[in-house]
Amino acid sequence: MDWSAVVGSVIGTTMAVLVMIGIILIWDYFDRRKAGTKSAVSKSGLDDLLESHLEEFILRRFDTLFPGWKIYDVANPNNGNSKPKGVRYRTGAGAVGEIDILCIDENGDFVVIELKRNKAPDRVIAQINRYIAWVEENLAEQSQNVRGIVIAKSFNNHIHYSLSKSDQIDLWVYDWQLTFDQLAEQKAFLESGPAAAMME
Repeated sequence: MDWSAVVGSVIGTTMAVLVMIGIILIWDYFDRRKAGTKSAVSKSGLDDLLESHLEEFILRRFDTLFPGWKIYDVANPNNGNSKPKGVRYRTGAGAVGEIDILCIDENGDFVVIELKRNKAPDRVIAQINRYIAWVEENLAEQSQNVRGIVIAKSFNNHIHYSLSKSDQIDLWVYDWQLTFDQLAEQKAFLESGPAAAMME
């Protein structure tokens, strides 16, 4: 028996197996990395754009969506700036956070609007209740009521339990729709013109 041939065969087979395992591991690494990049782009890019688009859409069509309402336009005394702060209203350092849109409705009452770009969890009720309480304590006159609206793509299944003891909050859902339709002129041309003859 030629031991050098056996050893050579074993070494050759082992090297081939190791090379195959290396190729599979490298392939898997780059495949996972590619998937991670796609996920990061969708989370950090598209979702952020959707939230800013939602806010922009509401602000551009504010008078149509909320007839008779106005965005709260009194300067925030906490920062000494005369710029109106009804959009992304800052409640001040150490207070309750940033209110997405603070409004006055047609009756002169305050409305706190909270925007969520995707599904709103039930903890949003605690968040908006916090804003409502702050506005009642710091901005509203005795004759003014304060209520809230949460606008989201969808809501957590448990949210109705969180809302069951509050009549100050309404839930609104939004939907983005993008559709494509070929121009009728181009469609007619393709169906009856030279392109149709070439397809026959």
